[in-house]
Amino acid sequence: MNLNMSIYGQLNPRLLVQVKLFLSLLHWVNIYLIYISNSINVIMFYAPQLFKTIGFGDNASLLSALITGGINCFATLVSIYGTDRWGRRFLFLEGGIQMLIFQVLVTIFIGWKFGVTGQVIDLPKWFAGLIVFFICAYVAAFAWSWGPLGWLVPSEIFPLEIRSAAQGITVSVNMLFTFIVA
Repeated sequence: MNLNMSIYGQLNPRLLVQVKLFLSLLHWVNIYLIYISNSINVIMFYAPQLFKTIGFGDNASLLSALITGGINCFATLVSIYGTDRWGRRFLFLEGGIQMLIFQVLVTIFIGWKFGVTGQVIDLPKWFAGLIVFFICAYVAAFAWSWGPLGWLVPSEIFPLEIRSAAQGITVSVNMLFTFIVA
């Protein structure tokens, strides 16, 4: 007797549940791999040092927390408003493209001014403002797309029977990788 078929010749419901669980897990793994590889933790954790390096002096920690935290908070409100209106797929794609563009711009501009030595003698204020703008655009893109959706979508893709356990695993893995980055 074929194990995938019931005694009535129909597909075994247990196999369907296992396939559904596997596909849900596969979706979550793909979303989470992109979520942890987008470098938002690096931006948020090391923003004070970056702001200090580009010329904000001793107030860099407070200033970076205020700027990135404010942008993060506002952009999360955009996500709350737009998730059901514009759709998760649109926000994932738009946010991902915007994050990629601004991360590349930050890399190019910092590499252009700091070079391979990491030392710069005179950094113009307009340059520092441009870098801060790029970082803010990156944080905003994350906060209205991958940030909240990285938590929302896993809670929606897992079946109700395992949702709480799966969300617990999601949180645990997130905290583990945040610890590794920090």
